Amino acid sequence: MTTTMVALSLMTSAYADQFKERAQEIAALYNKGLAEMKVGKTTEAKASFTKVLKLSPGHGHAKYQLSRLDATAKDFKLSQRKAKFKSTTLEVVDFHESTLAEVAEALNAMSSAATKKEWSPNLIIQDPKGKFKGKEITLQMKNVPVGAVLKYALEMSGATLHYDEYATVIRPK
Repeated sequence: MTTTMVALSLMTSAYADQFKERAQEIAALYNKGLAEMKVGKTTEAKASFTKVLKLSPGHGHAKYQLSRLDATAKDFKLSQRKAKFKSTTLEVVDFHESTLAEVAEALNAMSSAATKKEWSPNLIIQDPKGKFKGKEITLQMKNVPVGAVLKYALEMSGATLHYDEYATVIRPK
């Protein structure tokens, strides 16, 4: 009887250790997926959450993260895009009585040149009623982020900005 109890106790202990190791593996995979999501690695995050669900099919948090992965990826790309407006610095900005369209075209070209053609704000003007017509922008600045130049140009012309995944849309207020 004692030998049976010792054997049963050892088996129970071994199963508990296996369960604990599996739980740690699931937690590590889930946390890895969250970290990958945070830095925009959606393909890798999807793989991590899928592995979690293979090990633990009822894992609600992994199911939830998988369901919102597309939206999170889009948000990440948008936040990266917005950050470029702050991190891209233009050495010299010199506009004299320029239209908003001329400023947008120049900022696209200047941003592309400043980032060695890696990024452009892709500024697009939507003004079907011609509210920007006749408004002139005069602006002289040095060593300034693209976002700051754009902010001043928008204020001078009465415009607002909408960030899209692939373009930055300028519209009348």
